[in-house]
Amino acid sequence: MNPGDPLHRLLVSAIRHQEANEVEEARDLYLKILEQDPQHEQALHLAGLLCLQNGELDGAQTLLEAAVQVDAENASYPNHLGVVALRRQDLAGAAELFRKALSLDPSYAEAHFNLAIALRGMDDLEGAAAALEEARRHDPDNDRILVWAGVLANERGAPQEAADLLMRAIERNPTNTEAVHQLGDVFASLGELAEAESCYRTAIGIAPDVAGVHGKLGSVLTQMGRLDEARESFEAALRLNPDDPALLGGLALVQLEEGNLDEAKSTSERAVGIDAQSVDGHYALARVYRALGDADLARVEAAKVRELAPDNARYLDGLFI
Repeated sequence: MNPGDPLHRLLVSAIRHQEANEVEEARDLYLKILEQDPQHEQALHLAGLLCLQNGELDGAQTLLEAAVQVDAENASYPNHLGVVALRRQDLAGAAELFRKALSLDPSYAEAHFNLAIALRGMDDLEGAAAALEEARRHDPDNDRILVWAGVLANERGAPQEAADLLMRAIERNPTNTEAVHQLGDVFASLGELAEAESCYRTAIGIAPDVAGVHGKLGSVLTQMGRLDEARESFEAALRLNPDDPALLGGLALVQLEEGNLDEAKSTSERAVGIDAQSVDGHYALARVYRALGDADLARVEAAKVRELAPDNARYLDGLFI
């Protein structure tokens, strides 16, 4: 496009607004371009991405499908349509679109990565691992890809491989909070609690407003018997997310260990009141009722835990009911 073309000037301005997260200004400019040229490929694509960025999935799909009609050979368009499908929880549809993108560009690392996410959601861990391996082959230094390869390795029962991949991600990007806290999860699963604590504290130092990481630190501190610090961690997490049942269940366990049975009962009841399917809430209640000597109610709650998390050894080992 000629830089002197008025549409080119509008496009450049729209991109600048989009990069500055000035959504309305960018949207208005893309619409002006498309009013004058409904098949303007870049405007269709970038306006579709703007809609996707802001959760406007219908608009994103319409614009990206229009871009496909202009250029059916551009792999970016089916890839981003796949992301729309992924956001809609249409995992099979998303996988099909990512494969379409890869048929157009087999070296497209982002499409391999997105395919892995879709396959993982479909419980095809082997397929997801193969897709991530392809993503890494085409973009070996991408820390996001390394993080998810580590997550998947841990889920497939290879914690040492997971730790190696996550540490490589951290080497490439020391501020990648997801990598640091996932490494903490691996250490926690191996019982290496001091290392897990260090990872969670590092992650909190990078991004202090992630409630779940405060909660994971609280869980590790509870296991280490450092109850005052554990309570502080759960309370910090709940200030960020007051109605999270998992965090409430974790706090209830701290209260139980402190001997505050009434507090623990109230907190765990609040957890299951917010979410009747909260494994953490029912687990805490089972432990609380056992401590209160109410064997019948403890068995009821333990049965609920087994129903909700039949394969989770961490919960099942702690019931003893």
